[in-house]
Amino acid sequence: MIDPLEKLVVSAVEIDRELLATTLADLVQIDKDSGEIRLTRKSVTLSKKLQILTYFLARKAAKALSLVPDEPISPKELSSKLGIGGGPLRGQLAVFSKERLIASEKGKYWIPNYAIEQVKVLLEQARGKEK
Repeated sequence: MIDPLEKLVVSAVEIDRELLATTLADLVQIDKDSGEIRLTRKSVTLSKKLQILTYFLARKAAKALSLVPDEPISPKELSSKLGIGGGPLRGQLAVFSKERLIASEKGKYWIPNYAIEQVKVLLEQARGKEK
């Protein structure tokens, strides 16, 4: 007999690739040769907060596709990629950390797998406001 509680057990390492793909649909493009992430027209209309989260998710996808060596990214690199000043970016990263939307280690940040669904909801809410 299978323990019904087993349904509650998840892996922190495995990602829901379908959830990640549907969340990022129409928001990013990932260059298959360089792993470079490009925000689409739809994503550049999002708030800076949501652009940051979108970039983090795209980085997760690029890592899952083995297009980049590591998922975590430094604030300096993220600032350069998104064109957001270091001060405002660090402030937003602190808010995300407090909300448990991102994790950090050794000065680099990423979205934990458990937070993908939360970010998807935030993006859907923003898209709903656009309509």
